[in-house]
Formats: sequence, structure tokens, C-alpha cells
Amino acid sequence: MVIALILTGGFATRLRPLTLTKPKALLPILDKPLLDWIIEGVKKASIKDVILSVRYLSHLIKSRYGDGSTYNVNIRYLEESKPLGDAGPLRLAFERGEIEGTFLTIYGDVFSDLNLLDLINYHKKKGGIATLALAKVEDPLRYGVVVLDDEGKVKSFIEKPKERPPSNIVNAGVYVFEPEVIKYIPSKYPSKISLHLIPKLLKIGDVYGYVHEGIWSDIGVPIDYRRANYMALKKLYPNGYIDKTAEIGDDVEIINPAFIGKNVIVGRGSKLGPLTVINEAVRIGTSCRIKGSIVMMGTLIDDSVVIGDSIIGEKSFIGKWVRIEDGVVLGDEVVIDDEVFIARNAIILPFKEVTSDVREEGKVVL
Repeated sequence: MVIALILTGGFATRLRPLTLTKPKALLPILDKPLLDWIIEGVKKASIKDVILSVRYLSHLIKSRYGDGSTYNVNIRYLEESKPLGDAGPLRLAFERGEIEGTFLTIYGDVFSDLNLLDLINYHKKKGGIATLALAKVEDPLRYGVVVLDDEGKVKSFIEKPKERPPSNIVNAGVYVFEPEVIKYIPSKYPSKISLHLIPKLLKIGDVYGYVHEGIWSDIGVPIDYRRANYMALKKLYPNGYIDKTAEIGDDVEIINPAFIGKNVIVGRGSKLGPLTVINEAVRIGTSCRIKGSIVMMGTLIDDSVVIGDSIIGEKSFIGKWVRIEDGVVLGDEVVIDDEVFIARNAIILPFKEVTSDVREEGKVVL
């Protein structure tokens, strides 16, 4: 019986300030946390046993998922006493008797419609020691680049190449492993799957690649996180979605695709979209313009606000006549006073009140 080990323990420093208040796996894609999507994919593969490797803000994950019964899976938790890298949880799970046979390993920051059952069947058919799920991307320099032979066997694996990569096929952060891989993971010092384990496996056994042609995005940095939401929106709701509990005022213009969640209120004369996600219980005033943005749960946006290509954290307050330029990221519970201007790519940490303009592009407001 295949089990799934999902790695959700990272600090996600590149996604701050969003991850100062919640782990990366709990950031929402449309209307639910990324980890919900991953667990749903696991269930579709008829996998009932799930191990969540947790560390950073682990109590938030444990309190949401519990024993997994609400999600119709059996969840157990694995928490390291000291950092062991992303390969460390594999060995720890084996030493605790959680892993006995073939197992699936999934990074908790990957959004994809990958068919995990097809991946597992492909692995069994090939008979290798490991199979890597792979994706095609436009910018492979940021990832582990893979070259395959005609049989699907991995010929070479280059982690974040510094020069022109040999292919645009990259590691998608989902693996099927045989239990023999554990002996190649050290127990006393940190080890990484892509940097240490995979190169070792290529020397001692057959490692195969399964190329996924559908949706795939990690959420390593804010632009990736926005992209993952856009992918989900275009795939699932190409003509847009408005929850039946939402209240849309007169003369509101919605340019699809856009997502309007539960109990959202949009004031008259506002214009939303395209590629805009408004999460649950957000209230938007009159004559606002929001495009290319994610507005998280419980945020209040007053009248005549303009927001472009940005991320607004949970339970924030945006005053009247505020202008937020492209690429801005607000943490949770930020307060922006009336008439404030926020320059491109500014980052504002959680629980901060901003009372004057932020004119410097890329400024971090502590």
C-alpha cells in the first residue's frame, strides 16, 4: 500500500510577509489552502494514509487537519527535533516504522493537477528505484533541470543550472520512491532530496521521469503564488465564478476570469478583474478598481481604491482613495490610511499601520 509523505515544514522566507503568520502550505489557492488541494489529489489516487512533515508554525496545520477524518484520510504527523533538510523526514518516517513499501513524497508548496495514480502506475511499470514527476517551464534556471533518454530514464539532473540549461524539463517536486532510498539519506546531518539524494540514486539505480503536461506551479515567491491562483482560475473557472452568497452592487463590472468568494460584498460602480481572486468575507467599497490581485479573507477595502497586480493579506483595512501599485505584498492585518500611495513591489509586514505614502519602489515597511 502506497502512503503519501507531504513536506510542509519549511520557513518559506521568500514568501514573507505572507508566511510570517501562516505556513506556506496554508496559503489559499482560490478558496482553500494549497494543502487542501494536495490532499484532494492524494485521495483521488486512492491513498488513505498521509504523513505531514511539519515544523514551522506546525500548530496551525495540526489544528486544521487533525487526524484527517474530516478529509477522509488518515493523517499522522512527523516533526523533527532539529532541521534535517527536506530529505530528513523520509529517513525519520522510515525509522519510526511509518514507511515500509513504495511511498509518495510531495512538496507542500506545489500546486498541480498531476494525476498521482498515473504517476504511481508509471513508476511500477518502469521498475526503478525512484520516479520524478517533471514539468515543462519557460525559465528552467530556477529549478532542477532533467534530461531524459528515449525510455524515460533520467540521464542527468542539474540543480539550478548557472548556464544555459540542457532542457526545459524540471523537477516538479513530486516523487515516488522505493524504501531502499532511505539508506542513502544520512541520519546525523541535513540532506536535501534534489541536491544530495537524487544524484546518489542516479549512480546506483534506475531513476525515471514522468512528464506532466497540465497545470504546475510552485509558490516559492509572491509572483509564483499569484501565478498559481491564475492557473487555477483559468482552468476551473475560465468564465469566472461568483459565489451565490456574494452581494454585487449596481453597475459593478467584472472582467473574467475573476473569482468572488463566499459572503463577499462589492459596492456599486466598482470594477474587478481580470485575473482577480477575492476571498471569503471581503468587503469592497464603491468605485474601486482591482485587477490581477489576490485579496485574502476578511479584508475591508473602502471607497475609490485602486489595486493592481498585488497581494493583500487577511483582515487588512484599506482606506479611501488608496492607490496600490503593481507587485505590492501586504501581510495580514495591515492598515492603510486614507489617500496613501504604495509604490511598486513594496512589502508591508503584518500588523503595520501605514499613515503616509510609500514612494520608494521595493521598500520593506517593518
